[in-house]
Amino acid sequence: MKYNKLFLISLLVTLLTLSACSQPKIVIKDDISIGSIGNQATIIIEDLRPDSDKAYSIGSLMLYSDEYGIWTLGDDMFSPTALELLKKHINHHTSSWRTQPRQIIVKLKRLKFEANHQADLLKSSSSQLGPLGVVIAEAMHGKDFEMDYDKTRPFVLGFIDADVTMKFADGKSRSKSLSAYKAENFSSHIDVQGRMSAASKTITELYQSFSYSL
Repeated sequence: MKYNKLFLISLLVTLLTLSACSQPKIVIKDDISIGSIGNQATIIIEDLRPDSDKAYSIGSLMLYSDEYGIWTLGDDMFSPTALELLKKHINHHTSSWRTQPRQIIVKLKRLKFEANHQADLLKSSSSQLGPLGVVIAEAMHGKDFEMDYDKTRPFVLGFIDADVTMKFADGKSRSKSLSAYKAENFSSHIDVQGRMSAASKTITELYQSFSYSL
């Protein structure tokens, strides 16, 4: 009993220490600039997401919670913000089209970025916790993500689901439902720079994949 109490206290202190540290902005460096690449389309994003997709959160501190060790990075953790950067990528990609849309409406059903430290926290805290059955992203979101990443190491996951309608000057329109996802590993739950680098790569590659699917 004494061991269990000390162990739980240790876990709590670890998570509180991590969450108490000021989390720096994840600056996305790219050469994409709205208004300078020849696309005159009006891009409208209708944000229909649950609030839990949008705001920064450290998940749960409870060891047996599905959300233990899983942070939601939140739109404002990125600079530019996640939605601003999405517009940039859509604008940049469609500017190369021979017939450019006059208006692009994105009904955003899901867009979320998570830093999943769960397996790493459990593994580093006690070798006895290995067989707990770590709840990974597939179980949490009810879908399979077929990606090349190591689920036993921390990773950043990004995914998007949206309905897109493009309207053209000739009166024609085109609609489709699109989804994309990306995950990138980093070294450990205390590797702040590694997490930021993984998040930067994840959001950039996710938006590239989404834009190419338009």
